[in-house]
Amino acid sequence: MKRIIKYVVLLLLVALIIPTISSCKSCKEENNNDDEVKLNIIDDKYRNYYEIFVYSFFDTNNDGIGDLNGVTQKLDYIKEMGFNGIWLMPIHPSPTYHKYDVKDYYAIDPAYGTLDDFKKLVDEAHKRGINIILDLVVNHSSSEHPWFKNACDSIRKNGSPSGEYADFYNFTKQSSTTGYSLVSGTSYYYESRFWSGMPDLNLDSENVKAEIVKIMNYWLNDYNVDGFRLDAVTSYYTGNVPSNVEFLSWLNTEAKKLKSDAYIVGEAWLGSDFEINRYYQSGIDSFFLFTGAQAGGTISSLVKQQSGASLGKLMVKLQETYGEDAILAPFLGNHDTMRPGSFMPGEENVKMAAGVLSMMSGSVFVYYGEEIGMISKDGSNSDPHKRIAMKWMDKNIYEGMCYTTPNGIKIDNSYYYYSSVDSQSSNEYSILNYYKKAMQLRNMFPSIARGKVEYHPEGQNNYICVITKTYQDEKITIVFNLDSFEQTVKLDQSSLGFTKLVGELYATNDGKAKYDGNGEVVLPPHSIVIFK
Repeated sequence: MKRIIKYVVLLLLVALIIPTISSCKSCKEENNNDDEVKLNIIDDKYRNYYEIFVYSFFDTNNDGIGDLNGVTQKLDYIKEMGFNGIWLMPIHPSPTYHKYDVKDYYAIDPAYGTLDDFKKLVDEAHKRGINIILDLVVNHSSSEHPWFKNACDSIRKNGSPSGEYADFYNFTKQSSTTGYSLVSGTSYYYESRFWSGMPDLNLDSENVKAEIVKIMNYWLNDYNVDGFRLDAVTSYYTGNVPSNVEFLSWLNTEAKKLKSDAYIVGEAWLGSDFEINRYYQSGIDSFFLFTGAQAGGTISSLVKQQSGASLGKLMVKLQETYGEDAILAPFLGNHDTMRPGSFMPGEENVKMAAGVLSMMSGSVFVYYGEEIGMISKDGSNSDPHKRIAMKWMDKNIYEGMCYTTPNGIKIDNSYYYYSSVDSQSSNEYSILNYYKKAMQLRNMFPSIARGKVEYHPEGQNNYICVITKTYQDEKITIVFNLDSFEQTVKLDQSSLGFTKLVGELYATNDGKAKYDGNGEVVLPPHSIVIFK
């Protein structure tokens, strides 16, 4: 009897195991399907960054102002959208809404939360493979910073700068018509290139440099951030590029001593690639590609001109100008510039500009709300108008709405030409889902961000751009149709080295690309396809 029971048990076990083995085999075969392209995210400095103005992003304590916990709450959304990096605009205590005048470099503005809230944000972001970089503002501090108050008090008390912070700022008795402000109650002036509330720090001071190292160490190591965005690097030594580069080189060296893989991107707001490239001599990883951004930048201009040929030449030129070591930082708009939803004419062009951006080399940067087409009302270029509340839902009032707007501006639905995140999420052809697909393509093909670019103009008309990007053993062919009409393209499959279509971006719902398998492709209007 015991023997019979044993055999029955064995038969039952076999019956249970065989389907499991069969199921696992099917699963394995499905995962190895050559037609399926999976995410291939490399943990390096090439990332898709999402710029957040915390004040206007998402509110969790019902005071109308966004907070760090709001960013934490939206991390799943950010990851789902294909972003694996976040740039937080200044989060330190400050007397202004924008917080680019810092009162305490070691603290969090109470309106945004606490250091514990920040630590939780970083930890939760890292769990999702998202890096965090902070705005590091060292060209100037706030006039309300204790360093500046102490230095000014010493002048009033002793008749000249003295004491612990005497050399933290640039004081002089010689007034200037621009760039200097009077220390009240004295005959001394202080350098303040932006405005009197932002006194310039003396970057030649060893004491200031030591403090900057302490600040970087505090955030890089005590709070585990992944790097910094450097504000206003061309103003460190106004009009003196060699001194700016020298200081940046020092800062970069010190930051990498503290954390070798720290990522640093600088704001060098300059009008030519030659000028921006001079700053890469500092060793800083990236500088924002201002030549490609804004209404008059190369990306939006080429999309509006429908010039595929010029796009191909541009990508090669950027590679030749900046070289292989530079990690470009292309973007369309940010907190200082008009939003793409305002300067691109129509939804198709908004999408197409995003598509071209997504195929650029380097680390791309997207400003919060850009992915739903948020605009600057009436073409306003004022600072607060470019930082209004993220439109999560179409209702005027709802949980999480940041109704306390920057600088007290009044907003209504006319600020949101396109619909909310909630509404666009369910629309396959929305701007949001276009951005999502575009960022995911970058996460599928490492060569988009990192690859060597070659332009292939042979046999193509002006609307079409054909490029290849090669990184390690991956080579892809990217074909752009910038025309507002369908185009047929004949590609030399053998020389380009591809066998199948693996990625698609469509700015309209006029159908999908048709590929005959022998090199002929029919491209819908405003489309981008990838072959491998």
